[in-house]
Amino acid sequence: MKIIAINRKYIVMVASVFVICLIGLAGFSLWQNTDASVSKNSEAPEIKMLGVSVEPATITKDLTYGSVTLKGAQVITTKTFDLIVTLQNTTAKKMTNVPVELQVTLLGDDTKKAIAPGTLATLEPGATARVAFRKINALGDAMGKSATAGQHLITVRINPNLEGGVEQATEADFRFTVDSTVKVPATVKKQ
Repeated sequence: MKIIAINRKYIVMVASVFVICLIGLAGFSLWQNTDASVSKNSEAPEIKMLGVSVEPATITKDLTYGSVTLKGAQVITTKTFDLIVTLQNTTAKKMTNVPVELQVTLLGDDTKKAIAPGTLATLEPGATARVAFRKINALGDAMGKSATAGQHLITVRINPNLEGGVEQATEADFRFTVDSTVKVPATVKKQ
């Protein structure tokens, strides 16, 4: 007959790991269900985002910082820029006081964030409108040295306003890198 002795601390550690795995699986399962319910609403948005443009224009370029290469990065070469969003009312109802919000975040540093609220006075059925956010300050600059120091995420949100006829929230993201050392090709410069 063999006697096997197991130290209690090992049983507690194994049980703890098992409980953490169960909690993780339950959280992952809940996250997938929440994500699926959001995507149902976003299939036919009330207000569709047709396009986003940046002034001065972005440049698509491969950037190399040490051993890291960013392929096809959208680059802004100035520390201040304008963002213009084109929206379309896809419903048959007139919308008023449409809340439009711009959020700029420095990727990798959630403490560096700027939010600019805006309002679109009216949006007729089927009509398009442009909302401009002027003089946006970059939150970081790669300066030719760091792949992460200049990476930004812009999120444009249409928030619900039931009194104005907006029932759904809509959101779009745009990623780019600010690097003031990148040279703008002569074909892109304004005349």
